[in-house]
Amino acid sequence: MGLIRGAATFCRYRVAGDLPDDYAEAFPKGILRYAFRNLDDLPNEERSTGWVNILDMFDSSLSAMEYFKDPYLALSWRVDEKKIPARALHQYCLEAENEVKGQEELEYLPKSRRDDIRESVRLKLLKRAIPQSNVYDVTWHLQTGDLLFGAASNKLCDEFVEIFQKTFERLPVPVYPYTQARHLFEMAEKDPGPVDGMKPLVFAEEALP
Repeated sequence: MGLIRGAATFCRYRVAGDLPDDYAEAFPKGILRYAFRNLDDLPNEERSTGWVNILDMFDSSLSAMEYFKDPYLALSWRVDEKKIPARALHQYCLEAENEVKGQEELEYLPKSRRDDIRESVRLKLLKRAIPQSNVYDVTWHLQTGDLLFGAASNKLCDEFVEIFQKTFERLPVPVYPYTQARHLFEMAEKDPGPVDGMKPLVFAEEALP
């Protein structure tokens, strides 16, 4: 979650390529385009994601451009979700269907009508639901391309890579221990041969039958 305080879980990436000359003007445009929008402003949505200030999850205007912390760019990616329990949705739908059948003196409602009732009930419950907020910190060293994302879930990481690429028009590539070791050899202008010759180490033998 957080990289600034407390224990942190994170995935490491590397962003290849040189920065554009106008990145100080181009990046803010992308960040604002994909800045976080409150679910109160999206009444029919169950989920909203976007960039916020790494020091203030409630600051999505990012007007001061405090995310430029030379040589880093530091942001947080906020994810808000509203969840409606399936059992509650089912019960309220049955109640609404029975009310309609009683008012219109019907014994059966066609599927299309039941679908309309379900969507109407879902939207009503959605307005009453309290969103759950999660914030994942992001630090990007603009000179080396090293990027940390404060989550390890495959689903979240895939979504983060997509939003990062849309925002900055650059693709983060996952960094594993092997690729990181090879990169360090190359940075030191040394032959990465020892890394290429490494083999997996077995820490425990399989149990005998």
